Amino acid sequence: MVLWLWDASGSDGEYAGVTDDEGQALSDAEALIADGRAAAARVELAHAHMGGLWIHSGYERTGSGLTAVRTADGSVRWTRFYRPA
Repeated sequence: MVLWLWDASGSDGEYAGVTDDEGQALSDAEALIADGRAAAARVELAHAHMGGLWIHSGYERTGSGLTAVRTADGSVRWTRFYRPA
C-alpha cells in the first residue's frame, strides 16, 4: 500500500500524519507553516508493510518527497527531494 508520511516542526511543537492522498499530506503540512505553528515540513512517499507471523508492520520510506519552508514574504516554498537507495 502506498502512503504519504508528513511531519512539521517549529517552536510551537512537532506534528506528523499519514494519509493515502499526496494532496492532503501537502495541505496538512502547509497549513501548519502558513499559520506559523511550524517553520519547516516534509512529505515523503512510503510503503506500508502489514505484519504477519514473522514480519513487523510499519512504513518504509522511499526517499522521495518534498520539503517546505516559510519564505520571508510569508508564502510556503516546496522543494522536491530524492535520495536514491
